[in-house]
Amino acid sequence: MYQGSNKSALLSQKLISDALLKLLEDKPFSEISVSDLCREAQVSRQTFYSLFGTKENVIIYELGQNCCFLPEKSSASCRSAVFHGFCVGYSRYIIEKQHIISLLVRNDMIHFLYDVQYRSLMECRHFISDVSDESRIFIVDFIASGMNSIAKNFILTGQKADVKFLEKLMFSLFGGLYFKNCD
Repeated sequence: MYQGSNKSALLSQKLISDALLKLLEDKPFSEISVSDLCREAQVSRQTFYSLFGTKENVIIYELGQNCCFLPEKSSASCRSAVFHGFCVGYSRYIIEKQHIISLLVRNDMIHFLYDVQYRSLMECRHFISDVSDESRIFIVDFIASGMNSIAKNFILTGQKADVKFLEKLMFSLFGGLYFKNCD
């Protein structure tokens, strides 16, 4: 996937990404051809393949550019000892990005959101930084998986939850409050 700084290529990436989102409104991902995508974006197939290579990479690009919760944008969420700031931020994110999350769920592509979120959390230098790298891999995987499941189930349950409910649920889940001490 193209990651350079050529303005023409960056514009074409945006056009292709926007075209895919538009097409997903009316057609399942599996029924959208590269030709359909190129026609909608008004770019050549050669441009598409040189920038993305696959339709899946367009989804990854869109999520990475516009739809991934990035904790580094709020240092409080990265450094919060009680994890509360992170839960507040992600709860708001789910509500704000529910449209694209819905497209992902409807097309059985929610795993792409996990992949992008996991990578962004691992790259955030402040997020869960006080543990060994070996442990951090597992912790971030657990958190990204949980985030993904909450986002998916928010959509599957009809988007009835509000920010406060999601925030409390996440904080309780990640804080282990649903587990009772059986001593």
